[in-house]
Amino acid sequence: MSLFRQLWLTIILVTLISFSGSFAVSLLSTRSYLEQQLHRKNVDSANSLAHSISRLSKDPATVGLQIDAFFNSGQYEAISITAPDGTVITERVASPVDTGVPEWFVDLLPISAPAGPAQIPDSWMHFGVIKVVSSVGLAHQALWEQAETLLAWFLAAGILCGFIGVLILQRINKPLGAMVAQAEAITERRFLTVSEPRIAELRSIARAMNDLVRRLHNRTLEEALRLDVFQQQINHDPITGLTTREYFMSRFGALLEPEEALPDAKDLGEPPTQGNAGAVAQAAQTGGEAISVAGAGEATTPGGTRLREAELTEADQEPVAAATAAVIALDGQRGVLFLIRLHGLEKINQTLGYRQANSFLRQIGDLVSKIAGDRGGETSGHLAARLNGSDFALIAPHIEDAAEFANRLMVELAALSSRLGCDSTNLYHIGAVHFQTGDTLGELLASADSALAVAERKGVNAWHVSNPPPAAKPAPDISNWRDIFGGAFAHDRFKLVLYPVAGAAGATLHQEAVVRMQAQADGGWLEASDFIPTAARLNLTGPLDLAVMRHALQVLESSTGDLAINLCIESVAERADRDQLVNLLRQHPELCSRLWMEVPEDEAFRNFDALQDFCRVFQELGCRTGIEHFGHHQGEFGRLTGLGLHYLKIDASFAHGINQNRSNQKFLKGLCNLARGNGIMVIAGGVQNEAELKTLTKLGVKGFTGPGVK
Repeated sequence: MSLFRQLWLTIILVTLISFSGSFAVSLLSTRSYLEQQLHRKNVDSANSLAHSISRLSKDPATVGLQIDAFFNSGQYEAISITAPDGTVITERVASPVDTGVPEWFVDLLPISAPAGPAQIPDSWMHFGVIKVVSSVGLAHQALWEQAETLLAWFLAAGILCGFIGVLILQRINKPLGAMVAQAEAITERRFLTVSEPRIAELRSIARAMNDLVRRLHNRTLEEALRLDVFQQQINHDPITGLTTREYFMSRFGALLEPEEALPDAKDLGEPPTQGNAGAVAQAAQTGGEAISVAGAGEATTPGGTRLREAELTEADQEPVAAATAAVIALDGQRGVLFLIRLHGLEKINQTLGYRQANSFLRQIGDLVSKIAGDRGGETSGHLAARLNGSDFALIAPHIEDAAEFANRLMVELAALSSRLGCDSTNLYHIGAVHFQTGDTLGELLASADSALAVAERKGVNAWHVSNPPPAAKPAPDISNWRDIFGGAFAHDRFKLVLYPVAGAAGATLHQEAVVRMQAQADGGWLEASDFIPTAARLNLTGPLDLAVMRHALQVLESSTGDLAINLCIESVAERADRDQLVNLLRQHPELCSRLWMEVPEDEAFRNFDALQDFCRVFQELGCRTGIEHFGHHQGEFGRLTGLGLHYLKIDASFAHGINQNRSNQKFLKGLCNLARGNGIMVIAGGVQNEAELKTLTKLGVKGFTGPGVK
């Protein structure tokens, strides 16, 4: 039984006991008073009547008239005169009078008043004894009226007490409810503080709960900060602040790995074509031009003309086909790897001194980091590292002109050496090599080292770029992309490919769904990385995620396991898009508990308000929320502790070669301990083999996905 129900029962019981006791005592007291008054009246009336009769002649007629005059007042039940020998001289008995008092009340509270006796003298003789009994009907009527009055007053007092009890319970319930919500928030990995109530006992409890929450939160923040410091120490060079060789190799290796279909991935097959989209309407607007999907098999061009697929002319279809071919022909991510080698560090150390030499190296590190940061920083794939004492490396994706980049490095290095007073003669050499997704890490490093050797043979402060990139294929025009998305939305040319995510015991936690899009009917299927960036540029992530959600619900309806889908943070940040997702999920409340939803780490921390909305909205629906590709913002783990996240999927670069990388082992173990303390499951992505899986299991990872997961 709840506390408030017990309090209510206590209030009701106390009120009833008080009312019943007071009611009974009042009625009994009133009845006793009435009985005493009736007895006195009987005695007084008998004495008065005896005195009157004693002064009259004692003939029966005179005595009868006197008694009749007294009896007819209506206040007496019986009057009788008894002779000394016991014979009744005269007697009057009244008939019962209806006073409106219920019989059960008369039986429950009977009133009995003894008759009032008095002797009637006759000269010096004893004439007889007169007895007077007053009527109790009027007394019962007075007692009944008293009971009604008391009942009305007590009912009014009970209602007033109930109202006061409601106010008191509300005053108690508000802080108690806040503390209950606070305790529930702790179980959901959210840390809330409540205002201290005015009630002394509750104030002490609230103060203790707030102290507990602050300690738990501070402990989590301290652990996250300690983990961040540790990660910085093991993955970053203490002098330059750049990443270490091991971390650089792990990240670069993950960047080169192509997205491959796992052996046991499930392809859900070709989606239905015309008619499957129904009456869905989507719109995309960019740069003043718009393309909208009007219905099944229809699309509206930027010019406003509505066309059906069967009505498209060959000229109309040409841009779509050309753009589709260009998209399918893309080879994935490409860029340039730079190796920078400094010369004469020993001479610089002797000339400038140990501290100045370290400052020189630190400024070189800042310079390389700045150049990488100017092009998007580590979050976009750019990464700078110190490989050893004199060698530096820089990954610069998405660039084709390596010469311009190398020239900028030369200018910045020359300016830095002149500011520090170093001899810039033969200070550095730069080697560069182009790379693209699918290349082998070892071969790329060997090519870069060869390019560096060529640069050294060219002379002082020289650079060299080897293996120029293949001719770039023409990128599709943005208007063609609008046509591609318009047709895909109109005919629902999307499907999901499922990858298993296994638990530590080998059982499947859920299936991870990855979206594929068919650019044109009967064409090939594009991977998510081929079209999602363009969808974000065209503000089409909302319709895209809505299509993914529909397919995910269809998978859940036709299967029994759980399913994980990836959402774009833009769809969550845009209220209209988020409301469409929420409304769709509310139509299937029974499926929400089997749906795992995640957003990328970079996007989540770039728009933290949207991440908070993402967790709050979809957790209220019963979905599980998480972050994928986690690990590069671990220093901000403390910000995640109040969101109630269910899981984190760490980036594949941390799992790659984890069985041989002790630094990453220490980092992941600390991350798993921190996450476990906050009730968050850690899942590793990109697991390649059994050795990595066993190592990750020992570190505390609870879920796995990748080519090595069967």
